[in-house]
Amino acid sequence: MLINGAPGSGKTTLARLLGPELGRTVLSKDAVKEALADAVAARLPTRELGALASDAMWRLAALVDGPVVVESFWAADRDEAFLAEGLRIAGITSGVEVYCEAPLPMMRARFVDRERHAAHDDALRLDEWEHLAAVARPLSGFPVLRVDTSAPVDVAAVAVAVRETLG
Repeated sequence: MLINGAPGSGKTTLARLLGPELGRTVLSKDAVKEALADAVAARLPTRELGALASDAMWRLAALVDGPVVVESFWAADRDEAFLAEGLRIAGITSGVEVYCEAPLPMMRARFVDRERHAAHDDALRLDEWEHLAAVARPLSGFPVLRVDTSAPVDVAAVAVAVRETLG
């Protein structure tokens, strides 16, 4: 199961709640990225660190016994090949993509206002965010469950929808 959506869409918050509701291990690229950054005393380039974190996340997914929730932002026109390769590495051939969305101004405000680990360099990437958020869309080819995160999400209802979609 994948949780995707533009930065600021609420996917990390939803993943943290939905994983336990479904009894699944949650693997978040940002959590892996931050752990890798903390393991090294030197400052690392955010893009390269993100690529390393993504690879590690997929390899962890392959090692976990049982189904997982893989949470990240896969950008349209940028990450299709990386997503396909990650699914291959993890041995994931079917699933569901929970796609988080909210109005662009709300996601932008969340992106700007949130406090995050220095490894992300968010303050330097606002122009990039504008473009990526504008073209964001589901990418996996799996059935998609769109979740409006502009208000509190009924996590139990999303879990029911995930179970129904997965059969």
